[in-house]
Amino acid sequence: MIALLPWLGLVLLGIGAMQWGAARAAELLQALRNRWGLPATAGGALMGIATAAPETAVNLSSAAFGWPDIGLGAALGSNVPALPLAVLLSWLASRLRPEPEAPPAVQPQVVEVQALPYLGTVLLLTALTLPPPLAGLQPVDGAILCAAFAAYIGHALLRRPWVERAPMPAGVARRAAIGVPAIGLGALASVIGAQHVGGPLGMPDMVVGLFVIGLLCALPESWSAWRFTRDGKPTVAIAAVMGDGIVSLTVALLPLAVIGAAVGDVAIYALNIGFLVAVLAAYALRNHRRRGQAMGPGFVALLCTGYVAYLAATVFLLRR
Repeated sequence: MIALLPWLGLVLLGIGAMQWGAARAAELLQALRNRWGLPATAGGALMGIATAAPETAVNLSSAAFGWPDIGLGAALGSNVPALPLAVLLSWLASRLRPEPEAPPAVQPQVVEVQALPYLGTVLLLTALTLPPPLAGLQPVDGAILCAAFAAYIGHALLRRPWVERAPMPAGVARRAAIGVPAIGLGALASVIGAQHVGGPLGMPDMVVGLFVIGLLCALPESWSAWRFTRDGKPTVAIAAVMGDGIVSLTVALLPLAVIGAAVGDVAIYALNIGFLVAVLAAYALRNHRRRGQAMGPGFVALLCTGYVAYLAATVFLLRR
């Protein structure tokens, strides 16, 4: 176990570099959103492009090294805990203020602009990858997923109402240019380190991707929900998480589709897909068409209980 510590450290270093670079890219896209006067839901779509950059880079690296299941697992592993964590952290951000406020509420438009397209993306990915005649990802699947992303981003960016425009802060483009190489180098480090951690332990590549890279990537991404909610922007917090999920399950999978990646552990893969469908359906069904989605203790308990059940089901499948 001691011999694995340097490799685990390499994973953590790589994820740290990816998140640092993604934060620089997100800063640029947020500045562009303010410059163009886009609404909060469209801002979440743009933020998702930046926050999903680590998953895209991991997929490129895993495809290059011939370990596609690591990339596929990382994409799912960053999606599954993201929304439960974001809702929990948004609720905590409101409760831990010096004067606790009412539970934060997300605008109802998030369901139309983010949640339903996200659910549609998951179902489309399921149809492309799970049925036996079409199992796995093929180049044509990559083209279909990219077309789905183009439709989503176009719908998000063309919505109204527009808000007041703001000038571009100085230096954001320069910081983003430094951040992009950091994402690529961090992906290389995390994929190599994860393979050397999982191999000696006998962990399947998909599980390595799920819990060594994906989960660790989801933690800082979900943590941004705390910051946005503390700043009075819970809609941006949740929209950014969903936008990240859509990007990571569409264009981010293109490298794996190009090499024709197969699904290694179908049962684990199907469990993750099923959990995402259940969470997004619950979010849409509980949304009020005028008041939006209140992230109160009941909704937090529902999502967190669901995630604990998912973990239990994962352990059961791995022990079978």
